[in-house]
Amino acid sequence: MINRPIPRIVVIDDDDSVSEPLRMLMELQGWEAKSYHSCEAFLAEFDTDDPPSCVVLDLYFPRMTGVELQQSLVKKGITIPTIVLTARPDGSLALSSVEAGALEVITKPVKGDQLIEKIEAAIN
Repeated sequence: MINRPIPRIVVIDDDDSVSEPLRMLMELQGWEAKSYHSCEAFLAEFDTDDPPSCVVLDLYFPRMTGVELQQSLVKKGITIPTIVLTARPDGSLALSSVEAGALEVITKPVKGDQLIEKIEAAIN
C-alpha cells in the first residue's frame, strides 16, 4: 500500500463566515487546513519547498487580488492547484484567474460536497 501524505489545503478569503467553515470542512475530510485573510498573509508564510496541495481562493481583496497572487506564483515557477470561489463569477478577474491557471471558478455560496469533489480532483 502506498502511504500518501495528508493533503494540505489553504483557504484564502477575507470573510470569516466563509473561510472558517471551509477550513473546518477540510479538516473533517482528514486534511490539514489553514485559512488566511489576505493574499499577503499567505505569501508571508509561504514556503516554496513545501507548497500546499491545493488553494481555495477568493478573488476580491482590498489590496492584492487573487489573480495577482496567482500571477505572482506563476512568475516564480510555482504551480499550485487552485479553485476560485467568487460572488462575481462573470467579472474580468474570474476570466483572468482561469487564464492564470485556476482549475475551477465556483460561485459562492458553494455546497460543501461540491467543493470537496473539486478539491479531490485537484489533488489526485
